[in-house]
Amino acid sequence: MAVEIGLFYGRLSCVQMVAFDLDGTLVDQASAAAQWAEEFINSNQLGLDVADVADALIASRPKGEVFAELVEVHGLTLAADQIWAQYRLRMPQLVSCTDADRDALIDLRTAGWRIGIVTNGMVDNQQGKIRRLGLDALVDGWVISEEVGIRKPASGIFEALAERLGCSLNGWMVGDNVDLDIAGGQAAGLRTALVTAGPKHLPTGDPDLVVASVAEAAKLIIAGEM
Repeated sequence: MAVEIGLFYGRLSCVQMVAFDLDGTLVDQASAAAQWAEEFINSNQLGLDVADVADALIASRPKGEVFAELVEVHGLTLAADQIWAQYRLRMPQLVSCTDADRDALIDLRTAGWRIGIVTNGMVDNQQGKIRRLGLDALVDGWVISEEVGIRKPASGIFEALAERLGCSLNGWMVGDNVDLDIAGGQAAGLRTALVTAGPKHLPTGDPDLVVASVAEAAKLIIAGEM
């Protein structure tokens, strides 16, 4: 019995995690932002460019700043907080996740990895996306910056995820943002995979893997390829 218990705890200590970014990684944030921007502009009869608004929404900056700037620059009568609330309510209904990426999460869990989501943003918006897409059933936990008061790339948010997943801060960070996901993951001691449609050859010191999708990252992680 003592040997069996020792082996059990030995296996637990070896459990590693794969942390995923949400927007632009697990979910198609760009398409959803473009659709929201079009709806917002049309419903308010604004002479704004859909692409400009959508680009601002997917930029790596706090959304509160984006909406405040939108109101100020374009002289909108709507309050920034009101627009932001509308955005957070609507976006979970617009995002999507591919079947291949869903299957990848299942494959990683089956292979023994602990799976988590680490994302900057507001709880109602980000958790709404996670639950709306059924990702809550495919991962072991998640951490949202508003909830813990720490934003990527700070190591503390990755530490919070590891604690929530019940494993050591060891494994992988998979994301689409070099500054937040890759640099943050590396600072936390994680190996990293950059999800991008861009060039496959990046400067030394960047991600361990450069992939086109979550599904591709999962396949390589499971295979143990670097």
